Amino acid sequence: MNGLARSLKYAGFRAARVIGVCLLMAVGFIFYFAFLDGARFTLQNLLPRFPFMLLFIGNLMFMIYGMLDVATYTQLTLTYGCTRKNAMISTVFIHFVQIVALELIMAAACALIPAAWMPLDGTTLCFLALALFLLGCGLALVTGVLIHRFGKAAYIVVVIIASLGGGVVGGLVGFHGGTTFLMDFVMDLLNIPLLVTVGVIWYAVMAVICWLCTRKIEVRV
Repeated sequence: MNGLARSLKYAGFRAARVIGVCLLMAVGFIFYFAFLDGARFTLQNLLPRFPFMLLFIGNLMFMIYGMLDVATYTQLTLTYGCTRKNAMISTVFIHFVQIVALELIMAAACALIPAAWMPLDGTTLCFLALALFLLGCGLALVTGVLIHRFGKAAYIVVVIIASLGGGVVGGLVGFHGGTTFLMDFVMDLLNIPLLVTVGVIWYAVMAVICWLCTRKIEVRV
């Protein structure tokens, strides 16, 4: 097995792990936020939450696991006898598999859930998810490089920023009555074509920056 095939093989395993975590957490948080909203546990109240929860949880997991993949698994991939180019390709491959998998799951969920139950049509939701996934994965590429370069200090800074951002969003959601507020806020800012375009450009730029750093990376013992 050549270096590229080997790197893609392990990249596939890591992508599958993230996809599984996203699905499990999305299901768990459906019940958690339904409880916070004071909603009854009925199919009409629970099922429409799944694609939206998968969107937010998926983006969060893509960022967390993505930056750790760049910071740790890049070096590990090099120890398998793979080149730096193989490592970079495998990183992009992980993001591709994760995004495609969650997009397909969300599309299937939107097709099966009655349209009358959904606050947003499936096509718009899937494109919104695509834009956010690209933004999250692009951010993971650069934060992973920073963590590899500056170590624990960069990791602590990233965690603090993410915690503050999550705390603000969580506080607003809780104070204003649950996930309905969050959906209303997103809908007010919704411009799908612009978001997708920004997401593609953002990911492309972040991938170039990541590659410029990855091609100079050295294996640390």
